Amino acid sequence: MVDKQRPKQLGGATGKGFMPGKSGNPKGRPKGKTMKEFARDFLLSMDDEAKIEFLNNLSKDTVWRMAEGNPHQTTDLKAELTPIPIDDVHKDDGIQEDQSPKAED
Repeated sequence: MVDKQRPKQLGGATGKGFMPGKSGNPKGRPKGKTMKEFARDFLLSMDDEAKIEFLNNLSKDTVWRMAEGNPHQTTDLKAELTPIPIDDVHKDDGIQEDQSPKAED
């Protein structure tokens, strides 16, 4: 067993890492809208018809949580979409059989 250890070096093993008292992000987050502000502005810009269509595409549980103001709602609303692999698009000149997602039991 080796009992020898190098003395702790500021800035990590190379000495070029984070130093005590120095921020790793000195300029901070770039100015601009947060995702929450962007989503709020997007939804506010929709007319009533578009809002109804948007809500109809969500599960009733998700709509209920949105109405309740659930701050811990982290569901990705686009997670239910199934991407089509690029290779499948290029086969047969883009003509494919039904690629709709299969219902999982």
